[in-house]
Amino acid sequence: MSTFDTVVQQIAKATGLGEGAQQFIKVLAGYIFKQSGGVSGLLQKFDNAGLGDIAKSWTAGNGTLRSIDANQIRSVIGNEALEEMGQKSGVKQGLVATYAASALPLLVRSLTSDGAMPATMPASFAGLINAAPRRKKTFHLWRWLLPLLALLALAYCGWQKRNLLTPPPVATPSASLAPAVTVPSLSFKNTGGKVDLSGAVSTAAEKAGAIGALAGVFGQKNVTANVAVNPDLAPATWMDSLKAVVSAPAVKADGLAFKFNGDKLDLDTSKLPTDVRTQVSELFQNRFSNVEIAGLYQPGLEALGELQPGFGANDLTKALNQTSITFTNNSDAISTSSLAVVAGAAKAIKAAPSGMKIDVGGYTDSNGPDAANLALSERRAKAVVAALVANGVSAGQLKATGHGESNPVADNSTEAGRAANRRTVYTVY
Repeated sequence: MSTFDTVVQQIAKATGLGEGAQQFIKVLAGYIFKQSGGVSGLLQKFDNAGLGDIAKSWTAGNGTLRSIDANQIRSVIGNEALEEMGQKSGVKQGLVATYAASALPLLVRSLTSDGAMPATMPASFAGLINAAPRRKKTFHLWRWLLPLLALLALAYCGWQKRNLLTPPPVATPSASLAPAVTVPSLSFKNTGGKVDLSGAVSTAAEKAGAIGALAGVFGQKNVTANVAVNPDLAPATWMDSLKAVVSAPAVKADGLAFKFNGDKLDLDTSKLPTDVRTQVSELFQNRFSNVEIAGLYQPGLEALGELQPGFGANDLTKALNQTSITFTNNSDAISTSSLAVVAGAAKAIKAAPSGMKIDVGGYTDSNGPDAANLALSERRAKAVVAALVANGVSAGQLKATGHGESNPVADNSTEAGRAANRRTVYTVY
């Protein structure tokens, strides 16, 4: 496989352009070698824009390719040149800078693979980029008709010799297998303010959005990204929430790590101080309500796991009331992100001494009519009971009670206070 074929495959995967990648590379390479000095001239443009360190990382022998976002590409190349690229390559104007951000590092690395900084198009690229289209061969009927007639004659003779027709074999029915579901993935790790991001998403826009959001918080030079683009993957339904959540101060905590795999999230806060672990877990539980989260840190889950055999009602009450279950807004549907909390509570309840019973109390904030809040709190209490039963707790041990907006534990005039008042309270007896 030629150098050009290799880089086409890499860029097609990184951008999601598929068959359109080759034409886009032709246009991008043409832009590079319009610069005085070719690759060196291009790097000088990035250096002039204050992005020289990033561009230098793209050349062969400089380790990991540093990522760049669409806005930075625009600041160097300019809208007029990007518009011209879009017209020549057939790429929509709004996506040219995004695709260039994915393609340019790979193209520069390939162009400098022999250690040189070419000022003109290397032969390995020029031959394919400028290759004339293949001429179609003249169609001659006789060239294939005579051999075909000969084969038919031989087949007829063989049939005559056997004087029978062999019935076709009966096909053995087989169950049709459903295609494997492919899902997006993204891993994040913060080590001393240096972020490693890796995974695969379905579009270049998703890739650019994630990298751009992190670069805006941690700084471009502190983000190392190895994110592939695969159009066969499902969209990342959590991407908008991720771009919003990374701006929270808690996400800058040294040692935080997490990984999305489809609609599941593994959260690792083990290296963080206890108060920060709690903040991060609350943040992710609320922001990613439709994602199943493993690794949430709640003091209550820790306490439930530390209960000793033969524990009493007071011990279980105290532990359960340190847990937090969230619901879909104005609904009694338990958020997917809280399913692990419900499972932890159920495990402890099932280990309780025989005869222990639990009242599950639901509370709301003060927004809305009193009667509606009372009804909603009762539905939520019943939803928790149903979820516990689904996790193996005996229904006879549980009772659901709605308390509405009564007995607030915080100020309903603030969002934080209202969030605290929307709670589930357990009474074990």
